[in-house]
Amino acid sequence: MVLIQQIINGMALGGIYSLIAIGWTVVFGIVGLINWTHGEVFMIGAFVGFFLVSVYKVNLIAALIIAMLVSGFVALMIDRLAYRPLRTSPKLASFITALGASTFLRYLAALVWEPHARAYPPTFDFKVMQIPFGESTLTINSLQLFIFAVTLVIMALLQWFITRTMMGKAMLAASQDFEMVGLMGVEVERLVMLTFGVSGMLGGAAGVLVGVLYAIDPMMGSMAGLKGWAVAVLGGVGSISGAMIAGILLGVAENVSSAYVSSGYRDAIAFVAMILTLVIKPTGLMGFKFEEKV
Repeated sequence: MVLIQQIINGMALGGIYSLIAIGWTVVFGIVGLINWTHGEVFMIGAFVGFFLVSVYKVNLIAALIIAMLVSGFVALMIDRLAYRPLRTSPKLASFITALGASTFLRYLAALVWEPHARAYPPTFDFKVMQIPFGESTLTINSLQLFIFAVTLVIMALLQWFITRTMMGKAMLAASQDFEMVGLMGVEVERLVMLTFGVSGMLGGAAGVLVGVLYAIDPMMGSMAGLKGWAVAVLGGVGSISGAMIAGILLGVAENVSSAYVSSGYRDAIAFVAMILTLVIKPTGLMGFKFEEKV
């Protein structure tokens, strides 16, 4: 009974992890960049949603959409100002720049918004449902169902975009062979901009959904970013479907470990899973290995 309850509780958190991880994996899969600013874009989305809901009394769904657009724009600006000038430079230069930009954004947010926690005000009257289950009762918070449903809708829309639209198919092709896509006539810089925009929008959506569940603060992007990367590795870096599945698995695993072991270990679950994945199956759950003739 406790196990089933924790699985249900973990699915909402897992859906959020999936959104963060997909944002990581689309950038790495297409551009080949470990985008350490992704956690900060997630944090900015959370704060944009917070101020829209608490100060301007915007509906939560509208705040989610606006936060996604703002986060997508921020991600575009990061690419334009920090990454584009280094596009032809060694990967190490982009990696160091990403770390620097991440640190800058984190402390800029702390300066602007002050380094203390904030909580989203209640926007909908979410009910707690008691469902008979055998001799016990399952407790389901409709807020968790709402969050899980939103993550599924966003992931379904992303899947449709990638498999049904020309630019989405170009993104998919670029993740297989970036140089060949350029030779086939696709405007590569436009494709990279789209990639960062999509990544930022996913991060912003995850930020708002986390804010609805937990308190937010300017440092929240660090752990979220690291967990997102761990989920991306677990699912298979470059695999969107792998990130979806791995995120939900991690959310469930964290909640189950909190119930049966200790909540103090829940943050370690992601990194233990990442290390085991790299040792046992480096390509991840749904990743695959490319063989290239030279």
